[in-house]
Amino acid sequence: MSSSAPGPGTGPDDSRSAPGARSSAHDAAVPAASASGGPGDPVRGSRAATGADGTSGQDDPARDTVDADPATSGPGTDAEGQPVPQITEKQATRLNAPIRGMVISMLVLILLLLPFLWLQPKPDAQPYRANVDVSQEAHFAKDQASFTPADPKPGDGWSANYARWSEKSQDGVPLWNVGYLSPDYHLVDMVQTAQSNPTWLAQRTQLIPETGERTVDGVTWKLHHRDASGKQEEFTAWVGQLKDSTVVLSGKAPDGDFERVAKALSRS
Repeated sequence: MSSSAPGPGTGPDDSRSAPGARSSAHDAAVPAASASGGPGDPVRGSRAATGADGTSGQDDPARDTVDADPATSGPGTDAEGQPVPQITEKQATRLNAPIRGMVISMLVLILLLLPFLWLQPKPDAQPYRANVDVSQEAHFAKDQASFTPADPKPGDGWSANYARWSEKSQDGVPLWNVGYLSPDYHLVDMVQTAQSNPTWLAQRTQLIPETGERTVDGVTWKLHHRDASGKQEEFTAWVGQLKDSTVVLSGKAPDGDFERVAKALSRS
C-alpha cells in the first residue's frame, strides 16, 4: 500500500501539513509588513506621522502662512501682506507744520480782538428812553393841525419815546402821534386826528370788534382787545372822542396804563 495518503484530521489546504506552504505564507507576510512601513521605511515614517484626524504632521506651507503672526510677518506689511506706507520724521514735521501755523495764527487773532471786546460798552438791560419834549413838539404841530394837539402828562416815571406830526400819513389822514413809555416799560401809542373815518379806525384797531366800554373822567372809550393766540400777539385799542378830534390809544400795555393816559388826556 502507498504511504502517501493523508493522515487523519488533515486536508490538502492545511498549512501545517506542508512545510513548504508554511514557508510561503511567512514570505507573503514579510512583504505585507514591509509595505505597511517599518522603522526605517520612509513611507511608513510618513504614514506614522499622520494624525488621528487624517492630517499630516509635516510642515505645510499654507498652514504656516495662516499661523504666522502678523507682527512678525515683516516690516512694512499688514496682516494681509499688503505694504504699509511709512514716513520719516522730517516728513511728519512738514505735514504738521500747516496745522501748527494755523493754531498760532488763531491765538494771535484772539489776543488782538480781546482788547476791543473789553472796551465795548455793555448793553443796557432796559429799553431805550428818548425822553422827548412833547410840549415843545405839540407847539410846533399846532400851527399845522386843524385841532389842538394833545399834551397829556401821565405822571412821574413816564416818558415819551417819540412825538411827531404827519401831514400825510400812510393812512392818508393827517395825525398827531406820541408814544408814552410807562415806568414798567410798556408802550402806549396815542394817535389824534380830526379826519377820522371808519376805514382809518378799522386799521388802527386791527379789525378787532368792540369788546366793551369804559368811561374815564367823563370821556367814554370803546375798547377793542385781542388775546395772544397762535401767531397773533396780544393787542388792545381804546377809541375816544374829544371836543375837536378822535384819539386812539393802542399797544400791549395793561389796562391800568391805558387808563392812566386816558385820565391825563381828559386833564390836558
